Amino acid sequence: MKLKKYYILLFINFTIHLFSQNSDTIISKPKLENYIRLNYDNDFFSATDRYYTQGIHLTIVHPIIRYSPISWTLIKLNEKALNYYGLIFTQDCFTPRSIRYDTINYLERPYAATFFVSHFLTSINSTKKTLLQTQVDLGFIGPCAKCEEEQKAIHKGLVNIRPLGWENQIKTDIIINYRVKFEKGLLIQKNFELMANSSMRLGTLYTDIGLGLFMRIGFFSPYFNDLGLQKKAITNKFKLYGVFKTNSKLVGYNAVLQGGLFNEKSVLTVPENRVNRLVFDGLAGVVIAYKRVSLEYSKTILTPEFEGGLFHGWGKCVITVCF
Repeated sequence: MKLKKYYILLFINFTIHLFSQNSDTIISKPKLENYIRLNYDNDFFSATDRYYTQGIHLTIVHPIIRYSPISWTLIKLNEKALNYYGLIFTQDCFTPRSIRYDTINYLERPYAATFFVSHFLTSINSTKKTLLQTQVDLGFIGPCAKCEEEQKAIHKGLVNIRPLGWENQIKTDIIINYRVKFEKGLLIQKNFELMANSSMRLGTLYTDIGLGLFMRIGFFSPYFNDLGLQKKAITNKFKLYGVFKTNSKLVGYNAVLQGGLFNEKSVLTVPENRVNRLVFDGLAGVVIAYKRVSLEYSKTILTPEFEGGLFHGWGKCVITVCF
């Protein structure tokens, strides 16, 4: 309980600091583009079948989303910032180290499935090279997320082994989470950009705080000008660049390891004393874009999330269309 109170107080202090930036102004505010993005994660690209095994994320950015009743919970940098409102539909699937056994291994992580809808606002101050993203996640964890049926269908279609043990997955519970991420440009040049970020998540799915660095090298439009693509690009129609990220995270609670907060206890969870409180991850990838369309491929490496766990990696494929 002391740890949870610490995170809540830290979150309130962080939010007050962000509101204090509302005195900033930007001279002009161009018409914003709309975006649709499909993100597919799978550890198949790392030749494994464990832990975070698959993620599907569909993102829609459109100004009409600002009229959602949830919008009042999202924070702008200031009234004249570039404010992109969007929705993300997310399904994430997690498995133990091996999917070949139907017996319970109490030293392993459980099967877990999540599905949630995120309402987010990305607010950009191009003058001060700052970006603030706030996000509300609403959904559920458990069998109703349908990861079991999906994984079994994929394995059957590929004539692969049948996953065993899904009957012991994390039981159904609700997801209510709030996320804040703040980015600041440290070194901004024509073909090189370095940004620092701080983040916080608080809720029934994830509670943690993080720090990270983000670097881009190549041919691109400035990071703090938009979300990466322009509907009527006059210059920089062709983009090709590498992306590199590194993050550290202090973990307070992780429901896909420890189970939901409100429902009955799941058959298998990772005890609190076996959860690694400090976790690191790194990403390297490449983005190629022309006019309104971009393609991205990247690989992520994650340090063990619990005592006795393994390093884990997965690949990510992303297609983004601006309209």
